Amino acid sequence: MQVVAASDIGLARDKNQDRYLMAPERKLFMVCDGMGGHKGGEIASSLAVEVVDMTYPAAVQDPHSALRNSILVANRLIYEKGQAIPDYRDMGTTLTAAVIAGQVLYIAHIGDSSLYLLRDGQMAKLTHDHTLAQKMADEGFLGQNEVKRHPFSHILTRALGIAPEVEFDLLAERVTEGDYILLATDGLTDLVEDDEIRELICCRGMDSLDAILGIALGRGGHDNVTAVLIQV
Repeated sequence: MQVVAASDIGLARDKNQDRYLMAPERKLFMVCDGMGGHKGGEIASSLAVEVVDMTYPAAVQDPHSALRNSILVANRLIYEKGQAIPDYRDMGTTLTAAVIAGQVLYIAHIGDSSLYLLRDGQMAKLTHDHTLAQKMADEGFLGQNEVKRHPFSHILTRALGIAPEVEFDLLAERVTEGDYILLATDGLTDLVEDDEIRELICCRGMDSLDAILGIALGRGGHDNVTAVLIQV
């Protein structure tokens, strides 16, 4: 297994509220995109990464259960910190995590960061965005092709740390040797089309990440841009 990661503040923000986790010895990977005024966003995303890193065990029988437990602890700590400090009251973060165990990819997901699986030249997005625009599309009020550019595309319907209880998706997918897995924040996926990502990974493999981020920055870099690329 190989893994690379990159994060850039972008061209329009004064701080980077994205965070990522690479723990290849546990085959645990994660991206988070924080939100909230003052320093709240970067604190929320940093806490999420730190808590999952500290609480996810080295030996795991049930990756979904372990992810769930770690995420629940992170949610509680972020929420409690937000309640205790007025400047941080509205802070929260997206979280997309992946664990590879044998031939199974275990995913935990909340918010609008994304996880893609690329195999034999075909790429699929495995996560479902928790945004108001996506909810409107799910309910038939928008076409799926309208979601990305809709004004509500960045209004989250779920996030980590904004409430004492949290609901998130747990998914599982079989993987095989040679598959690529990409975790990315919306600063990348807003500006780089899926086909462009697929073509670059197919052509350049593990050397593609800088070029993918470069496209986002070349198109304005209006947000922080973060990605983790894994080859199984």
